[in-house]
Order: sequence, then C-alpha cells, then structure tokens
Amino acid sequence: MFERESVLADRPRGPLPPLVVVVVNWNGMADLRDCFASLRDCRYPGVRVIMVDNGSTDNSVAWTRKHHPGVEIIEAGANLRWAGGNNVALRRIRDEGGNPLILLLNNDTIVPEGSLRTLALALAADPLAWLATPRICYADDPARVWYDGGVVGRRSGWVRHDGIRKLAGKLDPQPRYVDYGTGCALMLTSTALAHLGLLDESYHFYGEDADYSLRAREAGGRILHVPRALVLHKVSATLGQESPYRAWLRSRSHVRLMLTHWPRRQWPLLALAQAGYFAGHMAWNLWHGRLATALAVWQGAVDELRGRAH
Repeated sequence: MFERESVLADRPRGPLPPLVVVVVNWNGMADLRDCFASLRDCRYPGVRVIMVDNGSTDNSVAWTRKHHPGVEIIEAGANLRWAGGNNVALRRIRDEGGNPLILLLNNDTIVPEGSLRTLALALAADPLAWLATPRICYADDPARVWYDGGVVGRRSGWVRHDGIRKLAGKLDPQPRYVDYGTGCALMLTSTALAHLGLLDESYHFYGEDADYSLRAREAGGRILHVPRALVLHKVSATLGQESPYRAWLRSRSHVRLMLTHWPRRQWPLLALAQAGYFAGHMAWNLWHGRLATALAVWQGAVDELRGRAH
C-alpha cells in the first residue's frame, strides 16, 4: 500500500475559507430532509450549497425550493449519475473563479455541527493536501465506523475502507494521509480542481472517487483524513446491498481502475492478486446462497476487459 504518514495533530486555526457543498440528487427527497437540515445548522458562515438534480420524479426540486430556498439548484434534466452530476457543479464553480473549498457530499448523509469547520480548517492549513475526508459512521449506529480512511494495495490492487464496522472510540483520532478518499464526503481544494479537472464519468458507477484520489497522488497531492470531522451515512440500499447489478457495476469499475492506474510491468503479479480478490467475493456470495450475484462479480470483470458497453 502507499505510505501512511501521520500529520501534526495541532488543531488548525485561522479564518474559515469559503466553502461550496455540492449534493447530487436523484429521487432522494426523503434523504434531503436530514441532509439539508444538517447543512442549514452546520454553523459555517457563508457556506454555499448547490444541489444538482439528475432528473428526479419525486418532487425533490419543488420540495427543496419550498423548504430550503437558499440552496442553489441545477437541473441536469437526466440521470448523469454521481460523477456527471458533480461535474455539472464543478464546471460552474471553476468558471466562476475564486478559490473556494468544495465538498462533494452524498444526499444520504447528515453533517454534525462543527464538522465542516474542522475539515475545512485542516485542509486549508495543510499545503500538501489537495483532498480531505472526514470520519464517516453509520447513521443508524453512530458509534461504528463506515470509513476511516481509504487503503489501496499497490501490488495487490485491493481497495478497501479502513476501520469499517469498528467502534470509533477505539480508533486513532489524529489526522493522517491516506490512499484515497470516498466520494460520500470528499473535500477538494481549488488546486485539485485546477490540476485534476473533472471526475471521470466513464466509470459509470463506483470507482470515480478512487480514480480521482489516485490521480491526485500521481500529480503530487495528498489526501488528508481528519477523524475529528464526522459525517453520518445512511448506507444506501438503492441498488440492493447484494444485488447482481451492484456486483456487476462494482467489478467493472474495479477492473477499469486497475487498467488505468497500474503499470503493465505489475500486471502479472496484479492478475494473481485480483484472481484471489474476485474468487473471494464470489465465494462469499455463494456461501450466502447468492448465485446470481456471484456470477455477476465475474461477469462484470469479463465485460470490462472485453470493453462491452454498459
């Protein structure tokens, strides 16, 4: 894996940098209630919130205009997915100029008071960091962690969340550099946007955040993880936690990530590690009686290698 360097633990001080929060929404009105209420009460002066609506049919836009008139709304008119929706807002922010921090935030999240301030100050105070992430816990079990940094095995190609399902109180609260930041709550500097540009929409679903993080690392930036900043995540079941379609999408994006960021000289060793990776996922699903999902894990990898259309 990449080196994991600790960062000085002194709490950053100084003026709050301007902040734009981007929330992509597709038929998520039920989740927007908690998300926007938490942003309204976050006590971050001057925070700007942009919702990119991906063609919702559940009255999300009208509801937001009525209950949160301060939220800027961009109607994409179609489902551009996570990367495409965020890119609509990133283009607007980039074209406007200025140097705000930008938080890409899932609509199924809740941001506790003070967390945006903690995350923004830490990122603004670190000249090496281009991206930053908070600790993310399960909304229905806030003491238990969903994401506490992202780990990428540079030889194995295994990509995983650090600290998942562990108790937050038992994990290190000090900031540190990590391998990748999750798109559930990913803060960008203007330096990152200028050097890296937009998210790669060819991933279709999953993998865009890891790709962006690896691009940042390759360009000389760091990803700062700030555990004292907290976001609660209603881990989504939109596609079904173990659905064949979800497994197929994840496998495709995982293979695309390997092909994009791992040099060919590493492919022989990488292929062996990935065979174990996919075999493990297939075996896990077979053990739980999910034959269709197990087959989808393999089919997604094969389809991406063959370049089949989504």
